[in-house]
Amino acid sequence: MASTSKKLRVVELFAGVGGFRLGLEGWEGKSSISGYSKKMSHDAYKVIWSNQYEPSTKMQHASMVYETKWPNTPHSSEDIEKVKDQVPEHDVLVGGFPCQDYSVATTLRNSKGLLGKKGVLWWSIDAVIAKAKKKPRFLILENVDRLLSSPAGQRGRDFAVMLHSLNEHGYDVEWRVINAADYGMP
Repeated sequence: MASTSKKLRVVELFAGVGGFRLGLEGWEGKSSISGYSKKMSHDAYKVIWSNQYEPSTKMQHASMVYETKWPNTPHSSEDIEKVKDQVPEHDVLVGGFPCQDYSVATTLRNSKGLLGKKGVLWWSIDAVIAKAKKKPRFLILENVDRLLSSPAGQRGRDFAVMLHSLNEHGYDVEWRVINAADYGMP
């Protein structure tokens, strides 16, 4: 197994209850593919800082679950805009930035995209990248497929803005739409 110093240092934004972390580190070193019964075939990642904040609730339930599962990792349950300067240097940035402003839970016409209350959180990711002395080597970002057609009046504009931003930071981007059901997930 790799030592901690050889592992890629990961920052998890919009962490929820730790989905990205489970995918990268497993649970207690065990693989999700095996139903957490077999050891991971690699030991390459270490989450060094995470953030989860839900602005519309007083109780930060997802953050509380995260902190209970991983009590020894620095974690913030505050608005990312207030703590983005606390993000440590890292090799990999992961995040499932909030999708409500792109989701099929509302009509395309009413979705707000980058202008919505949660859609603007894309700019927090952009700011974390911009302020890093050494840019993360890798970004793994997740959202919903409606992101590709938002906003209704200028289909695809929001995704194009994001791709342009990442290009400005020097990243080559690969993207695809996947169906979680193809991987045995809801």
